[in-house]
Amino acid sequence: MIKKICFYIFLFFCFFLNIILDLNIKNYFEVLNNCFEKNIVLTNNLYVIICIIIALISFFIILDILLVLFKNKNENKGINFKIEDGTYGTANWMAENEISNILGFNEVPGIILGKYNYNIVKLPFKSYFNKNICVFGSSRKYENNRISTY
Repeated sequence: MIKKICFYIFLFFCFFLNIILDLNIKNYFEVLNNCFEKNIVLTNNLYVIICIIIALISFFIILDILLVLFKNKNENKGINFKIEDGTYGTANWMAENEISNILGFNEVPGIILGKYNYNIVKLPFKSYFNKNICVFGSSRKYENNRISTY
């Protein structure tokens, strides 16, 4: 609601600014004539072109703001956040259907990631994900030809 109110205030401001600029174009040309000591003539065609350019600039600013406002709404569509504001991240465990769609099982050539329900889960070589892998393992100690973990 606050975004809409701010947007309407901005629209009124843009409309008011366009009217002020359009009514004062002749004064701006007088200032330019005094600064450059030349006689720049403001014809009706030039006046209309300048007014159209000012209106187009305002239109594109308003269009940009609308696109930004609506982009935020559609950007997170389909994402289930664990916490409403995402402060602690939005990562979650994959469901079984997501694993079968994104990763591969058993015979698919790829990087082995682990096991799930007695199936080997792999990151396929032809996946659109990058192949950067970080491996963590426990430290081990050899005792009497046997491996023991701490």
